[in-house]
Amino acid sequence: MLKIVGFAKRSTELRKKTIDALLSSGVDIQIFDNKSDTIRLVFAGQYSAGKSSILKMLTGRDDITIGAGITTQHAHTYDWNGIEVVDTPGIHTQLRPDHDKISYDAIASADMLVFVITNELFDSYMADHFRKLAIEKDKAGEMILVVNKMDRTAGGNTGEQQNIIREDLKKILEPYTPEQLNLSFLDAESYLESIEEKDKDPELANELIERSGYAQFVDTLNRFVEEKSIPSKLTTELYVIDDCLEKAIKELQPKSSDADIEALEENFMQQRHLLIEARGRMQQEVLDIYTTAASQIRDIGLDAANLLVEGCKQDEVENELQKAINKTEDIIEKCQSDADEVIDARLNEMGQQLEVIENSEFSRDLKTRLSGKFEGLPEGIQKMIAKAAPGFQKAGQAVLNNAYKTGTQGGLKLTNFSGSTVHQMVLKVGHGIGYKFKPWQAIKITKGIAVGGQVLSALGVGLSVFMQIKADQDEERIRKDLKNNRQNVRSKFNACANGLESYARQYIIEKIKRPLETTIASIDGNIQDIRDTRLNRSITCHQLEDLQKECRLLIRDIHLENQ
Repeated sequence: MLKIVGFAKRSTELRKKTIDALLSSGVDIQIFDNKSDTIRLVFAGQYSAGKSSILKMLTGRDDITIGAGITTQHAHTYDWNGIEVVDTPGIHTQLRPDHDKISYDAIASADMLVFVITNELFDSYMADHFRKLAIEKDKAGEMILVVNKMDRTAGGNTGEQQNIIREDLKKILEPYTPEQLNLSFLDAESYLESIEEKDKDPELANELIERSGYAQFVDTLNRFVEEKSIPSKLTTELYVIDDCLEKAIKELQPKSSDADIEALEENFMQQRHLLIEARGRMQQEVLDIYTTAASQIRDIGLDAANLLVEGCKQDEVENELQKAINKTEDIIEKCQSDADEVIDARLNEMGQQLEVIENSEFSRDLKTRLSGKFEGLPEGIQKMIAKAAPGFQKAGQAVLNNAYKTGTQGGLKLTNFSGSTVHQMVLKVGHGIGYKFKPWQAIKITKGIAVGGQVLSALGVGLSVFMQIKADQDEERIRKDLKNNRQNVRSKFNACANGLESYARQYIIEKIKRPLETTIASIDGNIQDIRDTRLNRSITCHQLEDLQKECRLLIRDIHLENQ
């Protein structure tokens, strides 16, 4: 099964259980639908390429029509364990040109795009549509290219036959490689036949599954999902569920007989709220910086591509392209510097806010009272305080691996903080990512590409458009070369922008999510330890606490998958 489907299924089931539990509890708290966070998997491509068969193979649904000819007349949407799967009509059927618009509308909002062709590969019309999608629509980075109906080839769905097709595709897919487009080989019909044969002839069924390429396709999908951090989209709703459960638990749980224990829980809740808010704000600010930079790079690529028009001069084009490259590198350098500054500034702010909580009159008085009655506190509270001694361990300092100086004197009095403020979190945990994003390394450029003219080695773009036109054939060739080179130039900048966005996702995980996740989990443990001292909690309250644990575990599992 696809990992993303497993996460989506757990999320959907948790949502349903939470809604039922909240209704049963009688609290006035509701969870509303947010369709914008639904993950969309879109199947598009050649008509009669077997898109519906692949969809049926993946989902196991029996209500998907398959067969020869155009079986899908509209874009059909199916729910697949919380994932929205869209089956589109074929692109460029000629019989139904209106199908193109239906398909492109669905493709525009796809998180994952599975583009399907048959073993006969691309005709000229389909190749044009594919290049439009990959380059002009900039969907190459979101695409998995599938060659289906491999049983029709001379060698079947074998490694040898796949290599032959891979070589045939290379010219059509330029400037992309088959690997960049996550090329997969399938025979979906073989898989569907294996289901029918499973009981009658298990050996044949296993052979058909092997022939289908199902396992390899699922592996490709899982790798793609992980690289694009798509599961993190699920966490948006999970945070909403967690917040609703927290409100319900707070409303239903009985008060402690000791007001100071209530105050201690409130202290931890303040810290947790501060960290959650800071994490969300930092993520959005950093993401905005990288997204803006990527958009600027795509615009530069479009302008650079438009330099290649009839009558353009080689030296002028090369000079302007080099300027575009330099501008792109400046944007990337600045965006990385800006992101680092945001992280540093926000962590300093967070440290100051934690200091305010720690040194407030409320906290000082609480520490004095708890210190005076330490022996009479519940065992779980004693352990918590002893672990934090000689002071309440602040959330930010937990990241610094117990950065308070050790000692047992002075009860709960804070000693000197080792180091400066909480911004050292980044230095102590996940110091950067270990590398900077370098635009032209990420593209894996093959230098020296040329069709018969000059080469701009900095981009690896073949500029075969400067020869003197001697005949109509030359003129037609020049027009074709200009178009190909425009697409080539644009694709290089698009690939750079896509690479920067991928780097940003990893940057956010390393510098924001991973350090703060550990700290928040530690605070959650303290809060739960306090709640466990209230022995008179209702069954409903216990049920909501269990759901909250399940929710936070799922969030953690999703984040671990993205690491």
